[in-house]
Amino acid sequence: MRFPEPFTVLHEARMDGQEDSQGNVTSGWADPVEVRVYGWGPPSPDAEIRPEMSGVRRDLDVYCRTGFAGPRDRVTVDGTRFEVVGYPEDFNHGPFRFTPGYRISLQRWEG
Repeated sequence: MRFPEPFTVLHEARMDGQEDSQGNVTSGWADPVEVRVYGWGPPSPDAEIRPEMSGVRRDLDVYCRTGFAGPRDRVTVDGTRFEVVGYPEDFNHGPFRFTPGYRISLQRWEG
């Protein structure tokens, strides 16, 4: 069974081990690639990240057919860039051959 993927996000894969012009090993991200997804939604309320309440961590889950992103990759959803936390969660091995896809956890920080 295939579900429609009506939404698009941008994925930037993390690239470690590149050398800069001085020969130093650096890390960066690949150019953004469009990826079709089922949708997204917040898994939990925003969390304060400092006792002074001067910053907020915002979480978002993306639901998709493929586990396209890995740790520290970037995903832009509706114009807002997030960082991938952990590996995609695979929900494709449940009973009755039901293969709904993956959940990718994202975070960003403000303040």
